[in-house]
Amino acid sequence: MQVGFVGAAASGKTTIFELLSNTQGAFLSPDKANVATVDVPDSRIGRLSELYQPQKKTFAKISFTDINRLAPGDRENNNKSLNHLKLMDALVLVINGFSPGRTAQAPQADLEFCLSELIMSDLEQVERKLGKLRKLRTTPTLAGKPELEVLQKLGETLESNTLLSAREFPAEVWKELGSYNFLTRKPMFVVINLSEEQGLAGPAGLQDFVTASEARGFPAVRIYAKLEKDLQELSAEDRAVFTQEYDLPLSGKESFIRQAYTTSGLISFLTVGPDEVRAWTVKRGSPIREAAGVIHKDFTNNFVRAEIISFEKLLECGSEQEAHKRGWLRSEKKEYPVQDGDVVHILANK
Repeated sequence: MQVGFVGAAASGKTTIFELLSNTQGAFLSPDKANVATVDVPDSRIGRLSELYQPQKKTFAKISFTDINRLAPGDRENNNKSLNHLKLMDALVLVINGFSPGRTAQAPQADLEFCLSELIMSDLEQVERKLGKLRKLRTTPTLAGKPELEVLQKLGETLESNTLLSAREFPAEVWKELGSYNFLTRKPMFVVINLSEEQGLAGPAGLQDFVTASEARGFPAVRIYAKLEKDLQELSAEDRAVFTQEYDLPLSGKESFIRQAYTTSGLISFLTVGPDEVRAWTVKRGSPIREAAGVIHKDFTNNFVRAEIISFEKLLECGSEQEAHKRGWLRSEKKEYPVQDGDVVHILANK
């Protein structure tokens, strides 16, 4: 899973990147992005490892990409920066909620600026393609529709300051447009970077901004990034003491990753055994035959059935043998939609 950060100057997005990745971000420019990959915290791995005592534990991975800050009026460099995000699964719009003296309207202005830059980036890509299509004698098609007509409608949507995620097209058309990697088609959520000095309530107008953001389909996560980053450098004992003293929700990393999964429509299922206990990431609702392909591509073609039990049921049983006795280990066909926390054994032909 890949998540990209978008933000204006002084949003603190690099501090959030450093908190989440536990790394030191390098100096950024439009041509350079900071990228880091970390394990997705998952307590189920530890609990299952207690049962199976595997030789190896493997967590799902999440990758963060931090780009140069976006600057008003700097289209060329903003586009260079945004190009680093074309392959992301989700985008995070980072909002400054920590600087003193900001007006209650400032977070909303930051959000609108970020969205407008994403829209302009997509619009310029559409206009470049339209320029090429208009020079052709024959018009290519997308899923049976004239490509010129499709791109014109996309351009109209963007020119009306609307995200492409709001544009309705048949699924097969969007599939053929996949190579464009439109930024405004990507799932997005908001992170508000807060200061402990403002306490739990945060700056003036914070709740109104959160309510308005979520009403538009942008879930909001609150993170005290600088404070959490400072606490991260302490021993576990000292960190617990200071966390209690501040009396703030200081679980930003977990909240961020949980929201990234939810926004992207992703879940994790698990495989177990004496060799390895492992988490795998797939789209929510993926048929088990398709999900099996992330373990090994041959499992998709040679799939026979899957034996499945939920993580909670397996823990309650204490062993697969007991699960068999209780009839809780189910045999599922290829159409079964895999669920978050399913413990899966794939049976396939050789």
